[in-house]
Amino acid sequence: MHSQRSAIFALILFLSAGITVSAQSTGLTVSFTGTGNGTSAGFLLNGTGTITPLGSTRIQVNGVPEGAITSISFEFFIQDNSTLSAEAQVATTPNALTGTATINGGTGAYAGATGSFSFTLTAPFGSMILPFTLTGSGQLGQGAICGYVLDSGGQAFPATGGTGTVNISTATGCPWSLAGAPSWVTNATSGTGSGALTYRVFSNAGADQSVTATIGGVPFEIEQEAGSFPGLSLIGSMPHLAALENWTTSFTMVNKGASSATARLSLFGDAVDASGNGPLTLPLAFPQAAYALSGPLIGSTFDRVLPANASLVVNTAGAQVPPVAVGSGQLAGTGAVDGFAIFHLIPSAQEAVVPMETRTASSYILPFDNTGGVVLGIAVDNVSAQNAVIPVVIRGQTGAVITLPGTTLFLAGNGHTSFVLSTKYPMTSFQRGTIEFDTPAGGRISVLGIRTTPLGTSTTLTTIPALANVGTTGGSIAHIATGNGWQTTFVLVNTGTASAQAHLKFFADDGTPLAIPIGPPGVTTSTSSAVDQTVAAGATLLLQSAAPLSNPAPTIGSAQLTTDGNVGGFVIFRYNPNGQEAVVPLESRNSSAYILAFDNTGGTATGIAINSVSTQAVNIPVVVRDDTGAQIATDTIALAANGHLAFTLVTDKYLSTNGIRGTIEFDTPAGAQIGALGIRIPVAHTFTTLPALVR
Repeated sequence: MHSQRSAIFALILFLSAGITVSAQSTGLTVSFTGTGNGTSAGFLLNGTGTITPLGSTRIQVNGVPEGAITSISFEFFIQDNSTLSAEAQVATTPNALTGTATINGGTGAYAGATGSFSFTLTAPFGSMILPFTLTGSGQLGQGAICGYVLDSGGQAFPATGGTGTVNISTATGCPWSLAGAPSWVTNATSGTGSGALTYRVFSNAGADQSVTATIGGVPFEIEQEAGSFPGLSLIGSMPHLAALENWTTSFTMVNKGASSATARLSLFGDAVDASGNGPLTLPLAFPQAAYALSGPLIGSTFDRVLPANASLVVNTAGAQVPPVAVGSGQLAGTGAVDGFAIFHLIPSAQEAVVPMETRTASSYILPFDNTGGVVLGIAVDNVSAQNAVIPVVIRGQTGAVITLPGTTLFLAGNGHTSFVLSTKYPMTSFQRGTIEFDTPAGGRISVLGIRTTPLGTSTTLTTIPALANVGTTGGSIAHIATGNGWQTTFVLVNTGTASAQAHLKFFADDGTPLAIPIGPPGVTTSTSSAVDQTVAAGATLLLQSAAPLSNPAPTIGSAQLTTDGNVGGFVIFRYNPNGQEAVVPLESRNSSAYILAFDNTGGTATGIAINSVSTQAVNIPVVVRDDTGAQIATDTIALAANGHLAFTLVTDKYLSTNGIRGTIEFDTPAGAQIGALGIRIPVAHTFTTLPALVR
């Protein structure tokens, strides 16, 4: 009864404050009777009643007749003398008083009371004081009596349908059922007290469909994907996700188009999970108000409509208990939808980004460095519904193949695997080099590397991007940092079959050559603004810049790579005092716009770096939008030829992004080329790269 009393008091506060809130009916029955006296100035009745099945109550009714309308005030004294009040107006006749009274209360676990009471008053109604009798019965809502807690806010189904279950916590004797279900939801069970409600969803050959039903007055959403969706096509895959136990994964989807689009996110499990390869059902939370539910959505696939330029964030939720669930995600859409994922290790607050793999390449290459306690984890995803036998080739730092001919990796349709490179392939222990995964004929795969470095009793996490479709145009690196604790490592790989020249140049913010200490890791470095080196076929070149910690400020800037061969790569910048790392991809795309999705909620900050690859000064148009797609700021950033700028949202620019989610777009000026990079900085300063999406 303690929780029932608390609910009564909370409801009284709601009513006394005059707050209108939604009601949640449980269908409990109240009956009452009483006697009193009435005059033309008013009447008073005291009565008793019973609320089935939870005991007795007293009723006091006060009223004042005003012509043909009488205002009546009810006070229900519930067992412990707590009161629940309501008012109603009823029409009168000379000999009878009839009408209904409704009780409304708050929402939540034990709040929200609604009742409808009909009654008849038989008495002469005039100026004299006359006795009268009132009897009645009706339905009393949840509020002060029953509270309902659901373990989810809804469930999402594929077009094939299925069986749904929702667990309900409530007091003994409190009834529940599924109210408001459409014809395509059937066989819903009902009961009293805590229990599990089950229901069935038919297969769907039509369009997307959804309904917000109620259980004990608590909203519960049931949604189902369309049997066929015109214009829906695969955008790309995210090769790894981790949820439950000590992990969460956050998915960010962005509509880059000027009109609304539908995004479909589908999750697939790993062979080590109980569900095996195939759909991976997880609890999912929608933190944005426009998409919020009363609890997590249970599902392995769902659709959402994104307005033009809007962004959607979806987080894995649920109890953080073993076992961990790992797998992959695929994004489909009807328009220019893009995105990425970030998985988060709760105990250490370490994070790593999972870029959306939109490329269809013949091979994907991951550079590795398993020296100095560094470990590379790898995830491979079969994006095809057909089984895949994936050829694997491992090369040492010089480009020599060190795997046996015929080495392969098998994945079932939509299958996923993740492993530690040096454990699965021991020849890579204490070595540097590359591992190549070749796409099977007619298939499609995606690959991700996760670099872990020692950090006290824990490790850091850093994404290693897969190299694919590497051309001969080189590219730019939007940010480098050295000194005052910062270290930058350049990782260059010749993915071609012939040796190639790599020309690496460094630029200051004002676009002038930037001299930095540069050389192989662990080797005495020289100071230079450029490096020219031959890279053998299949070989890996590592260069490192680490100016002294004693420098009063870090030296920052950008870099550009030119080559006469198929040389690609990335940069790892590291803050040595805390061991945190982040990767800066080599930007070889020449897009009309670069879009960075930011999330400045919960104390998280966003760092931005942009650079020019033009020999002329450029003016870069900037558009800032919130997560609904609404434009909240515009700007123009001037950069010198080969210039660079780094800043933090809110602190340095665009105060309107404080505490919100959204996107910032940098448009490439006519005839120019630029690059952009985002850095997510949580409260724990476990910074993570935010990939630039291109229009």
